[in-house]
Amino acid sequence: MGNSQSFERTADKGLKLFKVLKKLQNELDNNKNNDNYHHNQQQSYGGGNTSSSHQYHPHEEDSEDYSQLRELAHQEAEKRNYCYQKSQEAYSNGDGAQAKQLSNQGHHHDDRMKKYNKQAADLIFQEKNAGRPADEIDLHGLFVKEATEKVDEALRRCQHSGQDHLIIIVGKGLHSPGQIAKLKPAIGEMIKKYNVRCTPDRPNPGCLYVEFGQGTGDLSWLDRITDRVDRGDCAIM
Repeated sequence: MGNSQSFERTADKGLKLFKVLKKLQNELDNNKNNDNYHHNQQQSYGGGNTSSSHQYHPHEEDSEDYSQLRELAHQEAEKRNYCYQKSQEAYSNGDGAQAKQLSNQGHHHDDRMKKYNKQAADLIFQEKNAGRPADEIDLHGLFVKEATEKVDEALRRCQHSGQDHLIIIVGKGLHSPGQIAKLKPAIGEMIKKYNVRCTPDRPNPGCLYVEFGQGTGDLSWLDRITDRVDRGDCAIM
């Protein structure tokens, strides 16, 4: 009887431990997926690419404050990745408590990275768009997700104010292979959501000319660019 009760207690303890470790593994898997998500999202409009640890490559025209914020975000991303990696190792070694602690530290660094990147995005957008007309926005220096949010805000504002068009300055970096893969669904979703027509390189190269009230128009230009990139051809229009 005593052995049976002891076995039951041991089994119950093992089941509880299994549930804790299972929950932790799910969380760590989510961390890994989030890291992949950040890597996919953190490509910049006209400002170079970022690595999986959000490497920012400064440009001469970037302000010192903007560059510093991107660098701080990059440092936090590297700390986050280190914590997540060590958390995975701790879990693999059966140390659930240490894995959980490291995972929480990774979350903390991830939050700080997002904070610095948001500050950088708001700053560069303000700098690039100060004094611009209401029907024009410049997305240089923004990551894809950041730029998508700014475009969405601008489109809603234009529709509300009754403007007939919006010029989106994205730069010729739009046509790099990595950019095309990520911008194509974003552009397509924008056109469907707002029922607008989008024309590339109007009025100047590196611009998208969005027209309201004209239907969605012909999007074959986007497919042509994608096909050229797939073939390895030059994609500058």
